[in-house]
Amino acid sequence: PTVVWTSTWLSTFLYVLCGTLGAMCIPHVSGNMLESMMSGTFGVSMQIGSFIFEFMIIGIGIPLFSVFTRMNLTGSGLCSRTVGNLLAVWFPFSISWMFYQGNAVTELLAWGGVLFTSAVAFILPLVLALHTVLEFDAQGAIAIYFGKCTAWKAQRNALIVLLGLAVVSVVVAIIGLFLAGSANV
Repeated sequence: PTVVWTSTWLSTFLYVLCGTLGAMCIPHVSGNMLESMMSGTFGVSMQIGSFIFEFMIIGIGIPLFSVFTRMNLTGSGLCSRTVGNLLAVWFPFSISWMFYQGNAVTELLAWGGVLFTSAVAFILPLVLALHTVLEFDAQGAIAIYFGKCTAWKAQRNALIVLLGLAVVSVVVAIIGLFLAGSANV
């Protein structure tokens, strides 16, 4: 448990430190920070670094993701190689061209971040944990609640409260995006 808590606090501190230093170094940046760096406003070295980042992370990562998706579709026997190529490569790239106009990419990333990241990072782990507590009667591997509360009902209630808070937080984020979108129109 000490390792988990130490790594959690250390990573939180480092994230806050990096974000604070970044905000102090680049005070006025657009909603798409990569776009601001590529414009050359912050110097040639920042512009070159952003181009390298764009190529290495975005340029190579997306085709690699498409290959892995196609391999999963065809390897599982769900579809043929041709259908796998259509679903994993051609369809996403052909649809994405519609979003390359104005702020559509920024809007798509904002909504994708709120919907998918919220589900994957906050809601689904709590649903899985609640399902595990409800279905299985085994103790976990990590002593939670500082070892003070190990009763089944207390764990169930705590997970229900956390899941409720997570859902409320996601709903507030979605409402915030709606309000921000209507303010920009």
